[in-house]
Amino acid sequence: MFEPGSRSKQISTFMLPEDEAVFGEALAPAIADLGQWQTHDQRARTITLHGSLPDAMRHDRTQAFLRLFGRDGDTEGPIIQYLHTTVVTTDEAVLTDTGGRYRATTERPESMAPGRLAFKWFPEDEADCVRRDFAAMASTAWKALRAVTSPHIETFEGKPLRRYRIGPAAKAWALDRPNLLLHDYALRLRIRPVRRTSDVLGAG
Repeated sequence: MFEPGSRSKQISTFMLPEDEAVFGEALAPAIADLGQWQTHDQRARTITLHGSLPDAMRHDRTQAFLRLFGRDGDTEGPIIQYLHTTVVTTDEAVLTDTGGRYRATTERPESMAPGRLAFKWFPEDEADCVRRDFAAMASTAWKALRAVTSPHIETFEGKPLRRYRIGPAAKAWALDRPNLLLHDYALRLRIRPVRRTSDVLGAG
């Protein structure tokens, strides 16, 4: 829901831990002086800082947050959320890497649903330096994500969808499973088929 004065952005992501590591490595040099990944323990009401996205995801398994460095060694300002891809599978390696919570069964077949990279903030509520640095960090995060993922997601009927990105490891894993259900809630998705050279020539 739109709130007056707010600014938001979101992109849906299909990524396995290997893709998260590549994304984290691509982003790390650019945010070294800007911010850091963190996880939140809602029960203990504590925040844990992490040196990398993979480290944060191993700690939480579900989500991590990117936030600006504060003046006193903590963090401040708006939050960029990274939410993991939900994978239901019998693949033991993937279950181990993702925490093993979603094992496929006869009633619940193999599937993959997207996570996201997203933020929502109120620029007018922040100091000038926070507005400047957060805009730079968000822009850098989106640029890094686009550099290491592809937009090869479309509806089951073949309509391209620009709001999705998929990492190479997730793409290869999904393509190796022809019966895998790729979806975003009720919306069925598929990876865009690669057009053969003969098809392209024939179309001309």
